[in-house]
Amino acid sequence: QTVLDVALGITPVPGLSAAFTLLKLIVSAIEKVKQGKQRLIVLAQSAGQLLQTLNTELSLERLVQSTCLKPLEELHSLLVAIQSFVNEEQGRKFVVAFWRHDDRIEKIDGFYRQLDTLAVAFQV
Repeated sequence: QTVLDVALGITPVPGLSAAFTLLKLIVSAIEKVKQGKQRLIVLAQSAGQLLQTLNTELSLERLVQSTCLKPLEELHSLLVAIQSFVNEEQGRKFVVAFWRHDDRIEKIDGFYRQLDTLAVAFQV
């Protein structure tokens, strides 16, 4: 256990209740931001895996570029959108990132769905 875990498990004396409540809120906010970051990392890994698979399939000619131009364009557009989203998130202040947690997670989940749809379109 870390010092923080121990501190959060303490039943505070009446004069410190408000401080412990604030500490719990701070830790909760940090955890939400960490979750969003972790989801972005997994999203990038998923995109990388799809690109790696597509590269292999195209190089082995099991997939022909001319037959999948539209999905390739959609993949490019999706990656541009993800890059734009990540750049926006990097520029956000911590407090704004905390308050927008649910919106951020929803947006990341949307990117996942789009990646899945493209994987199906490429039949990989």
